[in-house]
Amino acid sequence: MLSSKTSLIAFHRRPLVCVLLLLGLANCGFQPLYGKQARQYAGGVVSDMSYVAVDAIPERAGQLVRNQLLERLHPRGRAARPVYRLTIRLSESREGIAFQQDDSATRFNLRLIADFELADTRSGTTVLKGHTRAISAYNVVRSDYANLISERDALKRAAGSLADGIQSRVAVFFSRLRG
Repeated sequence: MLSSKTSLIAFHRRPLVCVLLLLGLANCGFQPLYGKQARQYAGGVVSDMSYVAVDAIPERAGQLVRNQLLERLHPRGRAARPVYRLTIRLSESREGIAFQQDDSATRFNLRLIADFELADTRSGTTVLKGHTRAISAYNVVRSDYANLISERDALKRAAGSLADGIQSRVAVFFSRLRG
């Protein structure tokens, strides 16, 4: 058991340790992508992303991913003359993960997988390639309408998650480009 004097010393050292840790963190070079520091450069990462045109993606899942990406890449509107073109190849699959005794599935995983390329339209070169995926689960019940809505919601969630992943990679690319 610690004496009261020892615990008092340990208690007074905590603020000192916290201050030292914060000072160390401040010197590590961490900068937020969307913070004030990013905006001090000619508009920052958000402004850079407005110069990205997103190609059309086939199928309903592709439409959802593209719409989500447009909202994330162009929160202040898109540039009149895009400098970059984002091309996405999307694949969609469903896998039963919970089964009843008669082998009918009661829960599915909906998986979206995207391979994407960001190309500089001025030079025609690919400046960023990536691969990301999203999985969203949904239940299957006796109601056809409930199943339709459940599957549709799972698709929207997966599309949003996929768009977040792609947008993050594009934002990191632009922040490194500035760095």
